[in-house]
Amino acid sequence: MNVGKWFRCKVLSLTAMLVLGIIIPVMAEQAQDTLSLKEIVDTAVKNNPAVIESQKRWEEKEARIPLAKAWTNPQFGIMKDDIPKSSLNPFDAMMTEYTFTQDIMNPSKLKAMGKMAGSDAAMTKANYQDKQMEAYAAAKTAYYDLLYADKALEIGKENQQLMGQLVQIAQVNYSTGMVPLQDTLRAQTEFSKMTTDLLSMTSMAAVAKAKVNTVIGRKADTPFTVKEEFSAPPPDFDLTTLQTEAQAEKPAVVGMEQQVEMAKNGVELAKKQQLPDYQFSIGYKDRKQTMMSATPDTWKMEVMVMLPIWQGKNKAEIKSAAASLEAAQASLATMQSMTELDLQMALTEAQSAWRQIDLYKNTVIPQAEQTYQAGVVSYTNGKVDFMAVLDSLNALRNVRLDYYKARVNYEKAVADLEKAVGRPLFTSGTQP
Repeated sequence: MNVGKWFRCKVLSLTAMLVLGIIIPVMAEQAQDTLSLKEIVDTAVKNNPAVIESQKRWEEKEARIPLAKAWTNPQFGIMKDDIPKSSLNPFDAMMTEYTFTQDIMNPSKLKAMGKMAGSDAAMTKANYQDKQMEAYAAAKTAYYDLLYADKALEIGKENQQLMGQLVQIAQVNYSTGMVPLQDTLRAQTEFSKMTTDLLSMTSMAAVAKAKVNTVIGRKADTPFTVKEEFSAPPPDFDLTTLQTEAQAEKPAVVGMEQQVEMAKNGVELAKKQQLPDYQFSIGYKDRKQTMMSATPDTWKMEVMVMLPIWQGKNKAEIKSAAASLEAAQASLATMQSMTELDLQMALTEAQSAWRQIDLYKNTVIPQAEQTYQAGVVSYTNGKVDFMAVLDSLNALRNVRLDYYKARVNYEKAVADLEKAVGRPLFTSGTQP
């Protein structure tokens, strides 16, 4: 078999492999569920394990508010007194005393404890809302990572098809003596390398799909496909407005504000520990009537006051609560500063990605396509060497990927911007 026939057979076999590599996954995808961005985000916000955990913790804290304001359970006692020493039977006692006792915490303390529990519940609710936004942003990020992985695989397959055409051109030029055997060998090698690259891209897409499954609370290997959606509007966001909104409404900031409020209530409660608590007791004495004794039954009432006379302990509680308040205030200031920084960074990234999208779409990609087409024509006519055409093909692949990467990065930057603000910034049906 001559070299020309050998290359023709190799090209046909590799082309068949490529066609099968494209058709079989497509047929498999048609049998899978196709998820939209809205479905992915809505499922993540509802089913993400971290969201469910924070929701249940919030419900727990809400249920504890009445407990914090409730009195302690009363005590009921029965005492048998004056049991004869010759008997161990309590029913031989000459007197039975029934006692009901209730501890009464100072009402101002109960009120402060209720406020603390309310602030704790509000802080936990804010954490739940923050987890929802985290799941929202994570779902978007995972979705666009999957889109990029799928697009990289698609562009890789398209590039391999173009490479297959170059292999054929190189074989024809070699058979006519226009190019050396080295060109055909190099073309064949590059075609084979692209097959290896496609395998790596397939693995990358599988990992990206597993991340989507994980963030929406499903098994990592659950099969599905996604619809391509780029829904973010242009980055015409006013930073000052976003910062004002974030400081007022972002769940993480609101949660820190509630932590400060709880610490304030803690200081108030510590000061009120200097107030007395009470205990009320009422009893009834049932005396056994005998021929020798006719003592009547009697009632007794008792009020006790617990005096907080150990001022050293009270002062230590107040000092500890005040330090906790200062720490919470410092944490709030840090959160506010980090929110401003996150907003600035996300908006800058979004604006940069938007400019890249325009540049790639209107300038870089058209130039790369023209360069590649010109290189193919020149190589066919023997005016340039194979390396020049290969470089232009790789450059075309890279700019296509970079363009798609810029689109993905823009959507992810907007998701980070939404997370920094604490809510979706545009109506897309995907709401936490």
